[in-house]
Amino acid sequence: GGEEGARNGPSLMPGGPKEAYDLIEPIITKCAAQVNGEPCTGYCGPIGSGNYVKMVHNGIEYGDMQLISEVYDILKNVVGMSNAEMADLFEEWNKGELDSYLIEITAK
Repeated sequence: GGEEGARNGPSLMPGGPKEAYDLIEPIITKCAAQVNGEPCTGYCGPIGSGNYVKMVHNGIEYGDMQLISEVYDILKNVVGMSNAEMADLFEEWNKGELDSYLIEITAK
């Protein structure tokens, strides 16, 4: 999504009648982002399935953003870290198991 999706293609989560998906699958796989030669898409299931998958994805992402913002608040207002110190800490966290786009942009 975001600028990466605009530059490299989106991750697509299609749902609906399988017969309809089969007709548009060649187009969708060419439009979708590609990772290691594989398209970031696949049939999600009957009507509403693609929307459900996207809703779950967004819920996880919003939960991550809430957690990052609460950590930021604690580091700033309880621990007393400066913006530069927090940027360094988030950058370090992004090198480990917390490696993610959201941690990366928080570090900037």
